[in-house]
Amino acid sequence: MKNKLEHILLSILLGLSVLLGLSFWLNTIFNFNIFCATHWDEFARLQAAKTPISTGFYMSFVIALFIFVIGVYFIYRSTLKQILKPKAQNTPLSEIDQPETKLEIKTPEPMVFDKRPPRLNLPNNMAQIATYNHARQEQPTKNEQNNTNPYNPIISEVFSNNGYIVKPNPKISGFVPNLFAIGNNEIVWIGGVDCDIEKMVLAIQKLNSLFKETLEDIQININAFIVDTLNKYDSANNDIFVFKSIEELKDFINQHPADDITETDQESFDAYSEYIDTIIQYIKNI
Repeated sequence: MKNKLEHILLSILLGLSVLLGLSFWLNTIFNFNIFCATHWDEFARLQAAKTPISTGFYMSFVIALFIFVIGVYFIYRSTLKQILKPKAQNTPLSEIDQPETKLEIKTPEPMVFDKRPPRLNLPNNMAQIATYNHARQEQPTKNEQNNTNPYNPIISEVFSNNGYIVKPNPKISGFVPNLFAIGNNEIVWIGGVDCDIEKMVLAIQKLNSLFKETLEDIQININAFIVDTLNKYDSANNDIFVFKSIEELKDFINQHPADDITETDQESFDAYSEYIDTIIQYIKNI
C-alpha cells in the first residue's frame, strides 16, 4: 500500500513538472499561456478559420505527453515486472513433471512480503537466546560437532549451484536434516538421506507450527525430500519427495532452480533470510 501511494504521488509530481515545463516553453516560444482561457479561445478561432499554425506548437504537446508517459513507466517499472513475471517462475513444484518415484507436494501460491515480515512474535527470551548462541559459536556442542555426514556437502553443493541459500542444519523435534536451504518467494527446502520419514514429518509439522506462530499473513512454503538409497519407501507422505539416488535429486533440482532474486526482491529476501536464521537459533534452544 505504501509503494502504491508513493507511485501515485510521484506521478502527480511528474505531471505537474511536465505541465509547468510545457507552459514555460509555449509562453516563451509562441507567447501562448495554457492557463489563460482567452488564449485558448483565440486558438480555437484560428483553427476554425483554418489559419496555419506552427507544427512546432502541436509537437510541443506531443513531446510533453511522451515525456510524461516515459516518466510514469519508470515510476511503475518494478510493479510492471512483478505483473509481467512469467508464471513458470511462481509455479509450485507440484504442477511440474516430477519423477515417478515420488508423490506430488502441494504448495500454496508463494506470497512476497514488503521489505520485512509484518510481525515477528517470537518468545520474549529471544534476545537472551541470540546472546547465548553468539557466545557459543566458537565452541560448538558435541551434537553439533557430530552433525557431519558425507552426503551433506554434496547435497549442499547441488542446491547452492541452483541459486538456493544453504543454512545450518538444525535439530528439529529430534530430526537433524542433511539439508536446510531457502530460496526466493519464501521457499524452504529440508531433506535427509535414508532417514526416518515419520521423524521428518514431525519436523515439518514443528516448522509449520513455528512459522504460523511468528508470522501474520505470510506463507512459508516447505519442500521436503528423502534420498532413499536403501529403497525402503515405494511411496512417501504426500508432502515429501522421494529420490533413489543423489544423481536423481541433482537432476531434479537442476531442472527446478531457485527463482532469481531481482534488485526489487533483494531487500525482501534479506529480511526473509534473517528471519530464518533467527528461527534456526531458536530451534536449537527449545
